[in-house]
Amino acid sequence: MSESISGKAFGIHRTIDQMGAIAGPLVAFVILQTMDIQAVFLLSLIPGAIAVIILIFFVKEVTIKKLASSTTIFGNIRALLKENKAFVILTIITGIFSLGAFNFSFILLRASESGIDQSFIPIVYAIINLAHTIIGIPAGILADKIGKEKVLLISYVIFAASTILMIVSISDVSYAYILAVIFGLYVGISETVQRAIIPKYVPTEFRGTAYGLYSLVIGVCFFASNITFGFIWDSYNINMAVTYSASLSLSAIIGMIVFIQRYSKVSNNSVI
Repeated sequence: MSESISGKAFGIHRTIDQMGAIAGPLVAFVILQTMDIQAVFLLSLIPGAIAVIILIFFVKEVTIKKLASSTTIFGNIRALLKENKAFVILTIITGIFSLGAFNFSFILLRASESGIDQSFIPIVYAIINLAHTIIGIPAGILADKIGKEKVLLISYVIFAASTILMIVSISDVSYAYILAVIFGLYVGISETVQRAIIPKYVPTEFRGTAYGLYSLVIGVCFFASNITFGFIWDSYNINMAVTYSASLSLSAIIGMIVFIQRYSKVSNNSVI
């Protein structure tokens, strides 16, 4: 797969992946009309069990002959960091953003506080996933046309907007659904582009290591952010939590703008 169409490819991947995430909350909503939340979790075991059975009995792994190599994981990481400055800076910027990002659970919590009935919370989650799914392929195509860095920057701006909307005092429950759509757009764009951008700045032989390191940084920072955001919200108030998140988002936005000006023309056109 060429780097020039990797955005579209990742967009298709995200769209297919999210189809189940749309159906799941809708099914949960239907179940909640006649059963309790415990029944939802128990019934969710059924598709999970089916997936495990398919993996065990029907999916056959294709074995590939491994080449002998003395290269270690840490050796690859050192070489990657030493020889790919643009990738290192991109990872730092993404890490800063991830330190301020939070997941959908806080959107659902805010929706509950705004007056959404508990039985309708799965609908809010479904809307997040619907927006995520709809934007995936268009975001990937746009990223291939104007640059993945610019589209990733757009996702940062949308997230910052959704963060600020968290503290807008609107009594109308439709506000929660609008917030869900905006947050879903951010997630769909970000998760499509942030992985598609890696091949541009890393040679083929380091792609696996780069994806692993990049995902590690994002995962650790995102984990820390959710704990921090929730702690600030509980210990102080939502305004303080939003200030924390928005400050890091703004720092990442500025960093990405500078990165685009200095490094976005760097290209690696080898095949993935």
